[in-house]
Order: sequence, then structure tokens, then C-alpha cells
Amino acid sequence: MEFRLINSKHEEKPKFYYKISEKGPTLLKNILQERGWEEYIENESPWWNLWWQGKRYRKIDYESCKNYQRLNHISLPRNTWITKKDALFRLLRMLKGSYGSCYNFFPKTFILPTEYLSFIRYYSEDQEKKNNNIWICKPTDLSRGRGIFIIKSLNELTYNNRIVLQKYIRDPLLISGYKFDLRCYVMIKGTYPLNIYLYEEGLARFATNKYNTDDITNVFSHLTNTSINKLSPELNSTKEKVGPGCKWSLKKLRNYFKENNINFEIIWNKIKAIIILTLLPAIYETKDDNSQCFELFGFDIIIDNSLKPWLLEVNLSPALNNDCYIDSIVKTALLNDVVNLLEVENSESLKLAQKDINEYNINNKYGNKLKSIPVNSSRIILNKKENKKKIHVSEDKEEIGNFKKIFPFNIVTKNMFPKEQLRTVTFFFFFFFFFFFFFFFFFFFFFVLNKIYYFYILISI
Repeated sequence: MEFRLINSKHEEKPKFYYKISEKGPTLLKNILQERGWEEYIENESPWWNLWWQGKRYRKIDYESCKNYQRLNHISLPRNTWITKKDALFRLLRMLKGSYGSCYNFFPKTFILPTEYLSFIRYYSEDQEKKNNNIWICKPTDLSRGRGIFIIKSLNELTYNNRIVLQKYIRDPLLISGYKFDLRCYVMIKGTYPLNIYLYEEGLARFATNKYNTDDITNVFSHLTNTSINKLSPELNSTKEKVGPGCKWSLKKLRNYFKENNINFEIIWNKIKAIIILTLLPAIYETKDDNSQCFELFGFDIIIDNSLKPWLLEVNLSPALNNDCYIDSIVKTALLNDVVNLLEVENSESLKLAQKDINEYNINNKYGNKLKSIPVNSSRIILNKKENKKKIHVSEDKEEIGNFKKIFPFNIVTKNMFPKEQLRTVTFFFFFFFFFFFFFFFFFFFFFVLNKIYYFYILISI
């Protein structure tokens, strides 16, 4: 949001300041500078408004965060439950055991070496049934496709560190023979109340060689990671329908599905259900003050040949570098919408920041005073269009740019949630309560009849 600071002599724009770590996204720095932000300099800049880094913040950083400041990680340790491969699938298996088929959106998974014997039993049963499944092995402590390999036989299984072993989805939906998956961006803004936003745009990431299960060693055929496929000799070749490169925007994928009579919205609604069911157990609503914190996740989803989406993994700090033109288009708009969703670019934030500076200077009148930017509420003028947009963001918050709120439930989000999932959950609870009340009344009725019977015998005697 832009605004103007009117001065009697000249017109000046109030400043917002960012702190981004050395390894932070360069694209974000460029976007903030284009919006008029400046880099925070210790002991020179009057305040900071956005702090972005890859690692977690200290407890004192959360406690000292002001209303006009934002941190890019929420202070909940359960985040690692879904962003570490082994912890994610351990959690999902537990939830599937409790809630049944509504959690049937991830492949059969074993965590080795802990569950090696369980895997051997399952593998032996598979061999007896002649299923001949393919398995994919992923190191738990590596990212960007590093260390991943595929096996068809137990003899090919070798590992030195902890790995996640999953049944390979061998019938993925293909486009002209090429495998692809989706990178979906999800943002959590605060946890009390918990607000989950899904970005309507995103990336479809392609393998650069045609899918072929006969050759499981070809990473350019089976893996869709950009860091892998940008090394492929076929990267810049014009592949049938896919074209050069290894990425599409979700907008282009939607158009492709429409041209081929595939209803993308049904798939998208199922993806929303996957995201909600994955996040709720880990990012629970808490009374801890996370109102100044947010989290941007990258959900990796693959679609099989029956148009069913499967969750592959959840990334805590999704890559925000622009390796290609598609990256630049999608991620530039994404980061602009992230900043808009933070609601920090407004006159109220500047007044709160100025108040902090003034109080500091009063309390330290004999020390070094902080340099401050004059912010006067009577001199800050918002034009009508910007003011209207601000009101929309503050009151509705259902839709900000390409971000759409998918949780908590309301009239909009209920329509987004797949009805078959709701029917499954509703049936489960209906069956549970029917079963409970049936046995309650049965035992109650039996108890009453038993008392009446003994009373009758006593009278007879």
C-alpha cells in the first residue's frame, strides 16, 4: 500500500525498513526497494518493519517484536513436524490411524533404519502377491532432490543415514509423456486466530526426459526438482507441448486442463483439503502471541492418472530465487502479495514506530538520541482508492491479491472444502455417536429390567 506524507515545504515519503539475512531472497530485497523500503542499518535506521531469515528466531526476538514489525517464522516448535520428511509422514500415519480415509493422501511410507523390519514384512507380502512395486528413497536431512534414488528390488536398497522409503506413484498424470508436480504456496498469518491462505498461482515443475519406469536411474525422467533438471541436456530443448525449460505457471496448467476437458477446480479443492488436514495438527490455534509472525510454506503435490492429488513433502522456506522467466513472473507477484498480506505498510504502523522512538529519546535524554522520521497523522493523506483497498484488507481478509483464505471455515471456505471429505468425516461421527447411544440405552434398559425382575421375585416370595 502506498501513501504520501505532505509537508509544507516539500513532499516526502515515510520510510519502511527491512532486515534480510545474507542468504535471504534477493528478489524480496528488490521488491521492497521498488516499494520504497530501505535496508535497516544498526544504530542508524530508526526502526525495522520486516525481518526475514532462514533460521528460527530466538525467544527474545519474538517477545520484543512490536505491532509494526513482522517476523517470517511463527514461534511454534511443531513446525518441524511437517517440514521434516520423517516427522511429517509419522504424523500423517498417526492421523490416518485415528481418522481413517480422509488422510489417504500420502504414499505408503517407512522410516529406515527404525522401521526396517516392518518394511521387510510388507515387501515380502508384496512379492508373494506379485505386485512388483517401485520404491523411492529420500534422505531426511537433504533437500532439492539430493540423494534421492529409486529401487525395484530389495538388493538395491543401500543407505548410510536416516531415509524415508515410500511406495513410488508409478502412474502419474503426464503431459506429452513428461512427469510433473505442483508447488503450492501457503501462508499462515498468526495463530490466534489461525488464518491459512493458499496462493492461487504457483508452479508446475516438469521432468526434462520422458517418463519411463524401465530406466529408474534416470533422474531427469523421474525427479521434478528444478535444481536437478536445470542440469539436464534437454532443459532448453522444445519439448512436445511442454516447451523449453522445466516450469509452467499454474495459470498455464489450468488452461491446459481446460483445453483437455479436465476439471482443475475439483483437483484444487482436494489440494485445499490436504493442506488444511496437514497443517491443523501441527500449527494448532494457540494463545501465544504470534500476531506479528507469519510462515510461508511450499507444498509439493503430485497428481496421479486418476486425477487424485498426493502430498510429497512440505517445505519450510521454499526457494524464492528466480531461475527463469516463469519464476520471475510468479514469485514477484507472490512476494508482493505476501507484503500486502502483512498489513504493515500503513500510517498506523508509522505512528506506532514514531511513538517508540519518541519514548526512547525521552527516557534516554542524556544519551544518544535515535534519528527519527517525522510522522504526523494530520500530514499523512491516503488517496481514496488506496484507502478503499486498505479497508478491504483490514475487514474482509478473505482475498488479498492471489491469496485466498481457506481456513477458518466460513461461507466461502465451506464451499471450497471437498464435499466428499466432509461426508466421510460426518459419517464417521454419526456412526460413532449412534454406536455409543445404542450401547448406552441397551445397558440402561438391561439394568432396569434386571431390577424389575428381582423386585418381582421379592414380591412373589
